[in-house]
Amino acid sequence: MVSDFRLVVLGSRGSIPVSGSEFEIYGGNTTSFAVVDRDYLLGFVDVGTGLMAYPAYGLAPDGPIDVFLTHYHWDHIQGISMLDLVWAGDTEIMIHGPGDPETALTSVIAHPWFPAVLADAPLVRYEPIFEAVEVRGMTFTPFAVEHPQGAVGYRIDGPSSSVAIVTDHEAGSARDGAILEAIRGVDVLIHDAQYLPEEVEAHRGWGHSTWEDAVAVAADVGIDRLILTSMDPGRTDTAVGALVHNARKRFHATEAAYPGLSISL
Repeated sequence: MVSDFRLVVLGSRGSIPVSGSEFEIYGGNTTSFAVVDRDYLLGFVDVGTGLMAYPAYGLAPDGPIDVFLTHYHWDHIQGISMLDLVWAGDTEIMIHGPGDPETALTSVIAHPWFPAVLADAPLVRYEPIFEAVEVRGMTFTPFAVEHPQGAVGYRIDGPSSSVAIVTDHEAGSARDGAILEAIRGVDVLIHDAQYLPEEVEAHRGWGHSTWEDAVAVAADVGIDRLILTSMDPGRTDTAVGALVHNARKRFHATEAAYPGLSISL
């Protein structure tokens, strides 16, 4: 059977989830991407509140699940606490992350912050990620990004296409050059655009970029498609649409991530 590897956006909101009529197009759940083959769930990149939506897309596990974490801030890990596969105990889950993923997760998904204890989940394993990991014909390569307490992005090389995820990154640091080299040659770039250019100075050190930063990276590495992500929780559908409109004036193939968006691998 021919494979159809894809990333599916489950959530792309930054910082905290939001809801309401003003957030229906681009969604209110925080960052999570499903890694799929046809309707089979193979894993996730980040496990924010968007993670909970995966059954709505008709996805079901096909063997072990690999989870790749960029970092351990709440908006990127909270969904794992409610993932049915974790607590059912019949699916092996390998969590890859920078530093010490086991301590980072089991120390907070535990009493008194949560009624169940992640350390007791029977088939969850942990693996620090330092170099490329191959999963079912796809290669996940981490690279350091600029974010408080440290974080990584991922280059994902699949059989037919390649995608770089650079979420929660503050442009303008000494890491920029290494990031460009790590992602050069990819087809699709998913890049942080939490702040507007006029907002970023008031948020220096918070670990996020602007659409202008994302467009500059896209132009430098010569990608085919730019997808903006990690939108500020106050950024309504109308405001995101205006942001994308401005970005397209400089890089035409720009869009904003939204739930259900599918990206070929």
